[in-house]
Amino acid sequence: MFSKSNTYKKIILFLGILSLFLFDASARRQKILVLHSYHQGLNWTDNITKGILSVLNQHEDIEIQFEYMDTKRRYDEEYLKEFKKLYRLKHKGIPYNVVIASDNNALYFTRDHQEEFFKNIPIVFCSIDQFEDSLIEGMTDITGVTEFIDFKQTVEQALRLHPKAKNLVVINDNITTSAIINRNHIISFWPELKTNVKLIFLENLSIQSLVEKVKNLDNSNIILLLNFSKDREGNYISYQENIEIIRDATELPIYSSWVFYFNEGIVGGMLTSGFKQGKLAAELAVKVINGTDVNSIPLVTEGYNAFMFDYNQMKRFKITVNNLPKESIVINQPPSFITKYKISIIVILISLGLLVLIIIYARYKRRINETRLIARNQQLKSSRNRLLRMLDANSDGVWEHNFKEHSTYISKNIWEKLGYDPDLVKNTPEFIEQLIHSEDIQEFIEERGKLQNGVIDLLVFEMRLKAKNNIWMWLKAKAKILDYSSEKQAINLVGTLIDITQRKQAEAKIKEDEKQIRASEERWRSLIEQAADEIIIHDFEGNILDVNLATCKLLGYDRKEIIGSNMTLLDQKYNLNQFKTQWNKLRPENASIKLESIQKRKNNTTFPVEIHLSLIDLTDTKLILSVASDISVRQETERKVLNAVIEAEENERKRFATDLHDSIGPLLSSINLYLSALSKSKLSERNEQIISSSREIVNETLINIKEISNNLSPHVLNDFGLVNAINSFISKINLSKTINITLDSKNLEERINQQIEVVIYRVITELINNTIKHAEANNIQISLSRENNSLNLIYIDDGKGFDPDEINSESTGMGLYNILSRIKSLNGSHNIQSNPETGGMIAVVNVNL
Repeated sequence: MFSKSNTYKKIILFLGILSLFLFDASARRQKILVLHSYHQGLNWTDNITKGILSVLNQHEDIEIQFEYMDTKRRYDEEYLKEFKKLYRLKHKGIPYNVVIASDNNALYFTRDHQEEFFKNIPIVFCSIDQFEDSLIEGMTDITGVTEFIDFKQTVEQALRLHPKAKNLVVINDNITTSAIINRNHIISFWPELKTNVKLIFLENLSIQSLVEKVKNLDNSNIILLLNFSKDREGNYISYQENIEIIRDATELPIYSSWVFYFNEGIVGGMLTSGFKQGKLAAELAVKVINGTDVNSIPLVTEGYNAFMFDYNQMKRFKITVNNLPKESIVINQPPSFITKYKISIIVILISLGLLVLIIIYARYKRRINETRLIARNQQLKSSRNRLLRMLDANSDGVWEHNFKEHSTYISKNIWEKLGYDPDLVKNTPEFIEQLIHSEDIQEFIEERGKLQNGVIDLLVFEMRLKAKNNIWMWLKAKAKILDYSSEKQAINLVGTLIDITQRKQAEAKIKEDEKQIRASEERWRSLIEQAADEIIIHDFEGNILDVNLATCKLLGYDRKEIIGSNMTLLDQKYNLNQFKTQWNKLRPENASIKLESIQKRKNNTTFPVEIHLSLIDLTDTKLILSVASDISVRQETERKVLNAVIEAEENERKRFATDLHDSIGPLLSSINLYLSALSKSKLSERNEQIISSSREIVNETLINIKEISNNLSPHVLNDFGLVNAINSFISKINLSKTINITLDSKNLEERINQQIEVVIYRVITELINNTIKHAEANNIQISLSRENNSLNLIYIDDGKGFDPDEINSESTGMGLYNILSRIKSLNGSHNIQSNPETGGMIAVVNVNL
């Protein structure tokens, strides 16, 4: 028992030390961000990526991240602002050791935002059209690979190879930044060529117009294809579509200066390679990672251009290889007779040699020679069968291994894929085994031994071989035993080699993506669980799919009790239809709304909440994220503040009403007495009229002051209670006979809290005033009752209807917002229903006494 316990402790200690080691190893990884100007899938951008990876994939301590600006399809101020926000969200704060900026727009972004995003981060650029020092003026910690696209040499060769040409037709969109730069560059060097050939630009056209103009070109024209990324109508066109459109529209010779058009229909030219650009930039980045000061690294200005020509296109225009510049690269060139039939010639020569040897040996030892002849014939048959099987094997490649002679052979096309010259490579087991990855070689030898010893009938093994450019290439090897000795010992195996590099890269990317997704889900779950507010995810039917820990604590349920239930279980204010009305307001353009409600705990106690609803728009469904905060303390504070305001307001009303009654009233009464005394003296008829009119005005003013004083602070309400005050107010309005108002009161013989009386009085008078002013009603019914510890008010009129939602803001102008706020301050509730089409209104108010 003691020994077992110690074993467990040792295992736990070992795992702890291993996790620390792995964490430390991860922390030492150098981070490189590759910022592409264009989008993934664009041939040029993908070639740069391949060049970068050809270098960086050799360094296990480097972590690479890619970001695509996608400016080939959209490049305007609004888009750049949104991309800046996206970059800040994804990358700001990440301690990148180097940033590789590919093409002009990525360089401009690093230049314009170096202070915010790239301060003290070394920047390596590549593929910059017509680079000038002014492009990086003011920038620090920067170096890179300039891109000089040598249109001049391409044009010179095109004119030399087609001496009868009268026009050089340049196809260009003249919309994108790089297209304008290239156009101006060609115009600048054209006079230096001193040629009679006319320079013509086809640019700023729609696709249809371009095709029509190209079709109309006669044989006196040659074409220089630059960049037709956008037509005049703003349609984006890929490089592949560029060459396909031109190639299908004409039989004329086409030249260009980019590798991505090569082997797609152009004759050739001085071509710029995106792969080499990316490779050179990555090599500079590695120098920086290894400690070289970026400011001490000079700009790379060469190494990415080369003359390249397509033999199939050359043959169409009767161009020979001898006419090309020295050191030109030619593809699709047919092999010579010796190269094409090399194996057959070797077999024939060997056969002839063997026959000669047989004849010579036959003269001396007929019997021995006959035996040897039979053996040689057997070898020839075996070679013939092996050759036939090789020819019938998969086109990816073949291989064979001779156990007796310890020799290995790999077919020509595999060596070419690995970057070796098949005629010069050491096709030996030792050299081949040196190329196999150290993690694969031992298992490969073991599997080959199993096949040799008859343990398995078919060898199937996936392994990595190092190409000449130091990139690992995945191959799937299959093999079977071909020949056995008389002792049943395996002599030869033969099989196929299939390139599975892309499949392996795809599998690795899928695994990495899955790892990142799991990490993202774990981070999201951690954030949700640590939140203090309750967070619920549910569908548009209210079915709860997930909740956080705070939800369980606030509501007193276990997670299992909540998940699968409906939102109506937790809410006391809204039923399902009312909830759906709120949820259906969520749209992509209105993805978040806020509302207040009352939630119910498992023990049936309630508390007010503020709920923020957000739309979760997934690919195949839509969900709702509900975040609720307990606002009990906030509401209590608001009620206290509002009560204080109301109390101060009512006190001020009383003071003002008292001042009107006690100050201005006696003064007006004195004036009335003086006017009365003056009327008793003998006056002219005109003066008597003036005094009489003045007394009428003074009496009317006294009445108005009394009404104003009573409205500000009704003495009936203060002295005789709520019911009497309302009856007094109603009776004055009923005298006009323009509207009929009735009041039904129950259980209100005893006075209630004065503050509640004031608020209810104000609510009723304001409702009546609004009905008279806006509704044009004929009847108003008011019911006021006291039941248990609650005061209930029901107000009904038969006037015009309105939208009840309009009274929920201060800007409605209906005078009810502040009154309803007072009800809220009493911890009361209200519900107002009306309809603009059917008319009428009903208001229900409940106040807890």
